[in-house]
Amino acid sequence: MSTKETTSRLNLLRYFDRGESLVATTGVAFIAILSFVVGGVIWVSARAVDDSAAARTEQRVEQVGSLLASQAELRVSNGDLSGLRRLLIDSVASSIIVSGRVSIPGEGVIASSEPSEITLFELPSEWNAGVGDQTRVIEDKVAQVMVVEEPLHLDGNNGCLLELRIDQSEALAGSVLIRASSVGIVAVGLVLTLWVYRRFRFRLGALAAIGEALRLIDGGERRTECLRVGESLGDEACAWNTLLDERDELERSISAQEIVSISVGGGGESFGLSGACNALTQGLLLIDQDSTVLYANGAASVMLRCVRDQIVGAKLETLEGFDSLVEQVRGVMGCEHGTRRVVEIGEQKDLEVSGSVLKASIARVDEEGIPRAIVFIEDITQQRLSKMSQNAFIAQATHELRTPLTTIKLYCDEAIEADEDEGAIVEKSLNVISSEARRLERIVGDMLCVSEIEAGSLTIRREKMRTEQLFEELQKDYEAQAKNKSIELSFDLPPKYPTIDADRDRLGQAMHNLLGNAIKYTPSGGKVSVTASFDELDAMTVAITDTGIGIDESQHERIFERFTRADDRRISQVTGSGLGLALARQIARLHGGDISLESEIDQGSTFTLFIPGVQASSKQAA
Repeated sequence: MSTKETTSRLNLLRYFDRGESLVATTGVAFIAILSFVVGGVIWVSARAVDDSAAARTEQRVEQVGSLLASQAELRVSNGDLSGLRRLLIDSVASSIIVSGRVSIPGEGVIASSEPSEITLFELPSEWNAGVGDQTRVIEDKVAQVMVVEEPLHLDGNNGCLLELRIDQSEALAGSVLIRASSVGIVAVGLVLTLWVYRRFRFRLGALAAIGEALRLIDGGERRTECLRVGESLGDEACAWNTLLDERDELERSISAQEIVSISVGGGGESFGLSGACNALTQGLLLIDQDSTVLYANGAASVMLRCVRDQIVGAKLETLEGFDSLVEQVRGVMGCEHGTRRVVEIGEQKDLEVSGSVLKASIARVDEEGIPRAIVFIEDITQQRLSKMSQNAFIAQATHELRTPLTTIKLYCDEAIEADEDEGAIVEKSLNVISSEARRLERIVGDMLCVSEIEAGSLTIRREKMRTEQLFEELQKDYEAQAKNKSIELSFDLPPKYPTIDADRDRLGQAMHNLLGNAIKYTPSGGKVSVTASFDELDAMTVAITDTGIGIDESQHERIFERFTRADDRRISQVTGSGLGLALARQIARLHGGDISLESEIDQGSTFTLFIPGVQASSKQAA
């Protein structure tokens, strides 16, 4: 495994604890399946209860309505209005009927369970009211009542209308109770699932992380910082890190004994120990009690920026710029009991000046009563640079995520505060929220693809697809953004679209990244054009041209590296994670194509995406 590959892998592990992604994916999938199953059971149960309640209610309504209608017809035919009124009052008091009344259409109310509603206290001598033959049932779900209108047919053309309001709350109580109980069960189930997931994560996450570290060791990696795992994974992870620390301590002790043997006895040369120490990547110094340097290997002389022959036999104080190291060595030599001190030499902010950050571990070694100090020097510059890159990436990613979230929140508030007659505002808000949600989804997708790229597991799912919908979505998503920046956005598309063999989602992700960058780095008043063409083998070529700030030729390949942006002071205020172009090129190459760039400073840029067609892919396979 090369140093570059190992460093890249270390950078990724800074962002994600080893083993976390596997356990997290399993836990999320389990929770999603559980939620789907429980939600389905709740929906089916509540629906069954609702249907059963509706059937029972309908049956009771028919029975009550028919019975009251026959009794009401009899009393109206006999002119017994007082008996009719008592009938309605008794029915309200002894059944599910909320209220009832009998009326003559066009004349008034002759009987009601509410005496204040009565407008006719005697039957008219004659009336001609057609009430039809059909029973009407009107359901009011808000008030949880059902209104039944039952026609009463009398002698001749005379007719009345019986109106009943029937309570449905009792019928709906069962389904409401089931839903409420189900919500509680789901909540308890999810809490238990999360608890099990955490136990699962702590048990297996550490084992997966240690397994990854062992695979690195098998590949030749020996650096402790590359083999450490996140201690948040539990006791197993802490124990593994402790073993690594003990291994380092053992190696230092062995090296110290060998160096003392070489410097004092001089017999080390015959066994090649001096050559072995000189081949170490760690710097080694042996210092006498009067601060005289007795031994220095080649790595130490390089790290301390001095000639090896000049430092051996000289005083440690003669080293310029290493006052903190001299002070710590004196402190160790002044202690009678064995002690160890660690000091960092150089600051991150001074990397451009000093060029490196060193960590020196100082230990006292007594040989026949003579105190000496062993200094182990490590170059931790790459670790510090990796941490700086991590912090910069997190800051950029946070800003990238905050922008669409803020926009979504603002337009949600605007839609909520809009009046009922302001439909245009609500529609505009929903369109912006939908657009920003898709943008947020693309940003998160790009970030998640980083781990797949680093692990070499980024794959595509080829399928035969037509591309016109991709260009329609691309145009719809960026028209508003271009308009807001006063950028002229144009699409030059072919009249016909052939079928290509590609992963639709991945290809759309690459095209969104390219067009989004073109608009982002083009000043107001500029132009961005998208040109698509297909050759005789159905290979697709998409050229995205802008009149933006341009990219220096020396940066053309560098901007396609992960977490890398062009060195141009004009984009210092433009946010970006440095992932879009790297991901787009990776997707193009997985399809068998590529992305090329033509650009000049202040003249704009043209990114060209090439994807082979179905016929070309078939010939390659053959």
